[in-house]
Amino acid sequence: MDKLMNNHWFMKIIALLLAFMLYLSVTLEETGSSSSPFNSSSRSGSTSTSNEETQTIQDVPVTAYFDDDKYIVSGLPETVDITLKGSKSNIKLQRDVKVYANLENLKPGNHQVKLHHNIDDGLSVEIDPKTVQVTIEGKVSKKFPLEVSLASDQIKSGYVAGTPSVSPKSVVVTGGKSQIESISSVKALVEEDDADSTIKQQAKVVAFDRNLNKLNVDINPEFVQVNIPIKRESKSVPLKFEASGTPSEGVEVTSIEPQTKEAVIYGDEDVLKSVSEISEIPVDVSDIRGTETVEVNVPLPEGIKRVSPESVKVKVNTSEGSTKEEEVKEDEKETVEKETTKPEETTTEEEEKEQEKEDEEETNSTRTISGVSLSIGGQSDSFLYQMLTPSNGTISISATGPKDTIQSLSAGDISASVSASGYEAGTYTLPISVSGPSGVQITPNTSTAKVEITAKEQEEEEPPPEEEEEQQGEQTTNYEQQQEQNPANSE
Repeated sequence: MDKLMNNHWFMKIIALLLAFMLYLSVTLEETGSSSSPFNSSSRSGSTSTSNEETQTIQDVPVTAYFDDDKYIVSGLPETVDITLKGSKSNIKLQRDVKVYANLENLKPGNHQVKLHHNIDDGLSVEIDPKTVQVTIEGKVSKKFPLEVSLASDQIKSGYVAGTPSVSPKSVVVTGGKSQIESISSVKALVEEDDADSTIKQQAKVVAFDRNLNKLNVDINPEFVQVNIPIKRESKSVPLKFEASGTPSEGVEVTSIEPQTKEAVIYGDEDVLKSVSEISEIPVDVSDIRGTETVEVNVPLPEGIKRVSPESVKVKVNTSEGSTKEEEVKEDEKETVEKETTKPEETTTEEEEKEQEKEDEEETNSTRTISGVSLSIGGQSDSFLYQMLTPSNGTISISATGPKDTIQSLSAGDISASVSASGYEAGTYTLPISVSGPSGVQITPNTSTAKVEITAKEQEEEEPPPEEEEEQQGEQTTNYEQQQEQNPANSE
């Protein structure tokens, strides 16, 4: 065996046989029915003859070469289709097809650029499209304030969203100059459905143009922390009914007595303030005789989302009328009875109660008092508290009680406050609590107040003496202005 291996003629024959076998292998591949790897892809198609094959590759990614630290490129397609034509063996060797646009030497502006490929010269190559229109712009960064996007249909019926808080409050948007100039709003999109409790989540930030189209720009940070208080917003209002329809002949409606005199309405704070009662609720008395109890639906005032109860029972009292002849006889009968009988010396128990009620109404009085100071209770040393509404920190109240007490009542005798205990940084609508002297009913003119809570920052260095004097002067001026605007408080 060693002799054969050392014989150069033997080695030449072996080499010739190997070369012939390789030739046969290539020839069989070109004339046989074996498929290209592109054929196995659902994204490509091919046509072939005995010596050539045409192969189409779809959705080839397009890469742009440029300085992405300085510029933004728009108009470049994400993918293109590319068609290859040539021998099967050459097409088969194209494993990693790339298409690119060389923009490195182009200046900002609009350009018609040709797309290039990395395919060998042995193949015919067609790119669709061959050229594209691109726009090169200098990269611009700008800070935008954040808005929180939460639609009303994302909140459960009967609940309302309070003032949202977002951290951070602004983001930096980077893009082409034209993109930045077209930004109308930057919003944190809250993903929630039927929310009935405080929302706390990481929300994605998206930039929109004036037509609410999303813009393809870089946003830093891309996600922000959003907190939105969700609560029931409601208040009680009186119900007032009135007769509707025409009573039967001879029937007169004497009274309408609802079993429920108040209802709770739910809605946004501004709408609730505008609704003080639900009045003119119709009660159909057309077919009522004597005393009947009917169920009446409570209408929903404009802007109110829900009312509870939705219907109430109402007792309708009527009396049967008499003819003129009967009235004359009744009058004559009463006259005779008066002449022949002595007047009763004592009143009935029912008349006494009615008299007591009238006496009580005569001794009671109602008065409106303004300038009642509204304080914030439950404060924490870690936060600062500011009353947003009412802006002057005072409210008006309605006081009902004994005349003497009401006449001598002043704003200083009334205590009004909201409790901020347990609340973190944010803006909240808090219920107002009031109290006054014993025996006096106090009702505030508004049921809620808006309070802003902010975290205290680290103590700053003491300002120079000149700045301290300026600050003291500003504080003095502000105090004087407040005294001029609220003379009642100064008194």
